[in-house]
Amino acid sequence: MSCFPYPRDTDVESIRVPLIARIQYSITGQPDFSDFFKRAVDASHSLASAIQSWLFFGLASEALGRNIRHEEFAGADLDGPHPSIDLRIPEWYWRELKARWDDLDDSLTAAQFETKRTRLKKIYESAQIVVIYIDLLANSLDDNKLTEILLSIHMLLYLVAYVLDSNTLKVTQTTTSSASKLLKRRMVKNGWCEKRLNFLDASPMFYPAFYFLSSLKPPRINAEDHSSCGSDICLVTSKLSKPLHRTDGCLCEDIVVPVDRVYTIVASGGIPLVRITRSPLGKIELEVVPYTPSSRFIAISHVWGDQQFGSAQNCLPKCQVGYLEEVLSSLPTSMDDWGLREWVAYWRSSRPGEIAPPSRAYEYFWLDSFCIPQAVEHADLRSKAIESMNLIYAAASHTFVFDKGLQALDAGRRPASLTHGGRPTYYSPQDENLLDVVAYIYASNWMGRAWTLQEGILSGRIVFPLHGSLAYLKLLRPHYDGGSGDF
Repeated sequence: MSCFPYPRDTDVESIRVPLIARIQYSITGQPDFSDFFKRAVDASHSLASAIQSWLFFGLASEALGRNIRHEEFAGADLDGPHPSIDLRIPEWYWRELKARWDDLDDSLTAAQFETKRTRLKKIYESAQIVVIYIDLLANSLDDNKLTEILLSIHMLLYLVAYVLDSNTLKVTQTTTSSASKLLKRRMVKNGWCEKRLNFLDASPMFYPAFYFLSSLKPPRINAEDHSSCGSDICLVTSKLSKPLHRTDGCLCEDIVVPVDRVYTIVASGGIPLVRITRSPLGKIELEVVPYTPSSRFIAISHVWGDQQFGSAQNCLPKCQVGYLEEVLSSLPTSMDDWGLREWVAYWRSSRPGEIAPPSRAYEYFWLDSFCIPQAVEHADLRSKAIESMNLIYAAASHTFVFDKGLQALDAGRRPASLTHGGRPTYYSPQDENLLDVVAYIYASNWMGRAWTLQEGILSGRIVFPLHGSLAYLKLLRPHYDGGSGDF
């Protein structure tokens, strides 16, 4: 068992850090934490070895209040030809670390406890400054062992910072550091688009989170080959033009929205909403109505490059419209919108906690390809419709986010029960998969678009359709049963 979580559904092997420390750190007779470094360098003749002895084993020992033997971290791997340490750090260390500081808090006076805490905090801050400096220096050293050791120290710093207090959690990755670049290269090797990963440069995160993210493979790795993409261009999305059909070989007809009705509503300052209907003969048709303050509708946010719902002709293939209808109709009614009939059914149920929430409550939706005039001759109406997008996403009952990568993600599904642990489930992913889901959403193409950022900020209820489940953004908080504990 390890301190930090790891993706459940991945075949990416965890990073094992080489154990090359040559000198044992001792917490006794150590006048100053920094004094150990010179002796370690002289004894090992290697910067990487000295850094591991000092900043990893030294910090780990000082935080634990006892000398740690190297083999305690290496475990069974110590007898191999190349001893190594799992980057996630053994779980025993966190349990002993937390137990020690909980015991000190219980047994010492407040002043005594603060004295010990202040001493460890000084050691922590000293180690943090040095590791950040060497991490930047390592960019020019081309020493992969050193980089992996620095990454392990960042992971350890996170643990120590947590046990000190949450306000000390300032160990965010630096985008120019060698450790960050190592994790980014790992993601590219695992099949991620290099251009898409540019978001990491502007989105610092804690190293454990970055490591978790780097351990995932793209959900559409079998459908998209990004091996030739560069940092400035994606050769997959750059080739996209018009919406595709749901399956290869499908030749279904296009479904066209009544554009004259859309033009009329937009010209009058209104917002068009669409409903999918069927004729007596079963033909799919689109009905357009103006938005009113009492309208309940779903806003659609999507990535045009996915070639699902992006169109320059105010139409979509019949198969895409049918898929959209299927997903929208599966959205359960929010309890906030329940009527008397829903509440009566709930009260009468013998097992009300497992009642299936009624669906098909939100018939109308807003989709840019249908509701924004696309014709060149109506550029003025197009601009007018775009100006209303703030109101659209703010007024929507829900915003459905369609991202092909997320739609391919199978994270299991809870039953359609109303509550679980005091929260609605509504076909949400299994709890044990929520960390994976959060990581995939964070790295999704949808998160990398400026337009979708605006849509996400304005939306009150964001829902991500996955493969077989619905991920409500506000419910993506894992409920752990035991584990290594709360951080």
